[in-house]
Amino acid sequence: MAAPYNPPVKGEDFVIQIALSDMAVTGSFKANPTIAAGDFKVSKDGGALANLTTLPSVAPAGSVLVTITLSSTEMNADTVSVVCIDQTATKEWADLAFSIPTTAA
Repeated sequence: MAAPYNPPVKGEDFVIQIALSDMAVTGSFKANPTIAAGDFKVSKDGGALANLTTLPSVAPAGSVLVTITLSSTEMNADTVSVVCIDQTATKEWADLAFSIPTTAA
């Protein structure tokens, strides 16, 4: 697994953990959320959205923590934006978007 460097470095693998809001229980994080291909996308410097190379996973298993691994290619931008949208008809977790400003190596 790549190291979660801080600050995030342009062109280097990056790992971040997030928690997703539970759509059924307001104010709570979703435990063990279901994650499918296409739920997590990346945009580099405002470019088109593309599916993440590595599907995020819940770690540790059964927890609320979702591990997102961005490859060096996905991190090759000044600003990397991640969009998280549950693509199912009955959403189990709320939409989320965040940006990661990178720094030179």
